[in-house]
Amino acid sequence: MFSDPNVFPSPSHQHLRRRLLKAAGASLLLVPGVALADAWRRIDAISKTLGNGQITQGGIDISLPLVAEDGSSVPLAISSSRPGSAARIQKLFIFASGNPTPEVAKFEFGPEMPTVNLATRIRLSESQTVVVVARTEDGETLLAQRDVRVTTSGCVAPARADASSEMTARVRVPKTWKTGSPAEVVSMINHPMTTGLAQDATGRTPPQRIIETFQVSLDGRPLIQATFFRSLAANPYLRFEVAPQQSGQMRFVWTEDTGRAVEESAAVKVS
Repeated sequence: MFSDPNVFPSPSHQHLRRRLLKAAGASLLLVPGVALADAWRRIDAISKTLGNGQITQGGIDISLPLVAEDGSSVPLAISSSRPGSAARIQKLFIFASGNPTPEVAKFEFGPEMPTVNLATRIRLSESQTVVVVARTEDGETLLAQRDVRVTTSGCVAPARADASSEMTARVRVPKTWKTGSPAEVVSMINHPMTTGLAQDATGRTPPQRIIETFQVSLDGRPLIQATFFRSLAANPYLRFEVAPQQSGQMRFVWTEDTGRAVEESAAVKVS
């Protein structure tokens, strides 16, 4: 006779086993990388961006905290891990698969941005998978994803705004560049990026109002043309690298979805 309940479990053992398996299955939903990893496949915006062509997993590195205590402003860094001989990344798309608006931002880069190395801050409403899609000059599609656990939702956090400082922009560029060598540029604009989902202090829900586009050029040559969505964090911040070929004037333009725009400029000195 077998007395080991794991070989021929009794009804009571079977019931206990079902309960344990059910509990284990539920706990997997809380573990990033198990239940979240394929959630983005059901997001129309991501599927449309990917299209039906071949997808290369990798070539992009995503840096995110494992746990975001405040989902209203989560630091995100993206860099290219492709060899220098590979085709340049021309377009980049960022998605937060669990947000009410999965699109976070999309970018198109000019030739003077030969590699991708940028950082920003995003809103996350819940634990989810952040997906980045890149498209190269020769038509290759790259995909990367990272799971992140969110403690406090960032999409319905109370709306806050300081009208006195809104639309105030700041930029920082190096004093000098070496010809064709990448160096860091930092930009930020004070703006609440009102989502249209959160109540303010009076209990009302203000309509959406966001910085919708961001453009950077050098003597008229496009460096970045970006579209932002409400999943980007308040006070849109972007750090990126540029490798200018010659000196000139770098121009930054932020445009609100109301049409209101702010411009800044900075001198680029290449030696």
